[in-house]
Amino acid sequence: MTLKLRHVAPAVVLAPLLAFAACGRSPERAPAATPAASAVTTAVYECPDGRRITATYDRQSAELRIGDRTYRLTTAISASGARYVGDGVQWWTKGLDEGRLSRLKAGEDVATDVGVTCRGAAGGFTPVEPPAPGAAGGLPDDRTPISEAPFKPESPQGAADVVQTYYAHIGQRAYAGAWALWSDGGKASGYPTAEAFAKSFDRYAQYDAQIGGPGAPEGAAGSIYVTVPVAIYSRLKTGAEVHEKGEATLRRVNDVPGSTPEQRKWRIAKIETKPTP
Repeated sequence: MTLKLRHVAPAVVLAPLLAFAACGRSPERAPAATPAASAVTTAVYECPDGRRITATYDRQSAELRIGDRTYRLTTAISASGARYVGDGVQWWTKGLDEGRLSRLKAGEDVATDVGVTCRGAAGGFTPVEPPAPGAAGGLPDDRTPISEAPFKPESPQGAADVVQTYYAHIGQRAYAGAWALWSDGGKASGYPTAEAFAKSFDRYAQYDAQIGGPGAPEGAAGSIYVTVPVAIYSRLKTGAEVHEKGEATLRRVNDVPGSTPEQRKWRIAKIETKPTP
């Protein structure tokens, strides 16, 4: 059994930007069509504050996933585009290329909050789904559950938790936090600064990963090493999918006199992956 990373991001910040021309006006006509003619369509939008919205539409509703929260909305009357309301928010779209998220105050039919305008990522792509365990490009389907019991930070499960945190940081574009989880103060990543590390992800519109259960710890020259299986599923801003599989190797210093608390923490020594079908 593998651990699937969930995209976790802070709650969306609604910035005061220009509103749609129709915002604040009285409804003028029947509900507009949903952004696509198909029964169910998923699109991803990126907001200027760095948040990402995954919107799933059907003919009568929209479901917005923002960080770890899901908003369920229904269609509403709009003067232009397609408007959805529910769970205290309004989502007003112009096809799959643009959407505006606004707070919907108590008693409002149309939001007076100007909200924030978000743009379709890579033309409004459908997110890449993780490969199933045992499938081509997926992690082994070993049917061994990963323990959910409390674990010590210095245990192999603690090493796996560092890898999961690393890819969660990347998924929510918290690159400085991801870089800091590499050994040698981040420099083991191959990038001398957090800024250079962040720049290496510029070409990605989506970057997520699954991790498997950690291997047994191995000692060498005063250090302990653990390997953790990794399967990456991503999409470039060009729209192309990227699938890779391999493993992350983590290192920490033995609990010996003179070692520092930082040296005794698991840090990523290397990550080696290869493209998969």
